[in-house]
Amino acid sequence: MVMRPILGTLALLLALAGCGSDDGTADDAKLDPGVSGVTQVALLSGTSAGGEVTTEPTPLADAAAVRAYADQFRNDELGGEIVAAAAKAEVPEGRQLAAAVVAVGCEVPTRVVGTGTDDDVALHAVLPSPTKKCFAPITTVALVLLPD
Repeated sequence: MVMRPILGTLALLLALAGCGSDDGTADDAKLDPGVSGVTQVALLSGTSAGGEVTTEPTPLADAAAVRAYADQFRNDELGGEIVAAAAKAEVPEGRQLAAAVVAVGCEVPTRVVGTGTDDDVALHAVLPSPTKKCFAPITTVALVLLPD
């Protein structure tokens, strides 16, 4: 049957491209706040979204700041996920929500690590061992809580 090779090829292409989004929110995405005072809220990924990796988190003081941050990405789905995750985040007194592009490539980080002091926090992605090739890079944004 002709359909079987076509479906197999399509499945392989989708797997290699890393399509879709990996939302590592809530319970499976926590940092130890003892070292840097950083708590991971979510890891959000999107294919061909653009963005530039940085270790410096961008504070997201309100909904307008979240929308402005999300608007920088070419992938509307990733932008929407950032807005939705920020809206669901519970920001306790003395903390602030922030975001950073922590990876752009074929591998999606499993978590982020915060280093530094309260005033000078840097975020670093923890990437799995490279296991795949991709046709389009995957952008991963970390939403975190920082000390205020």
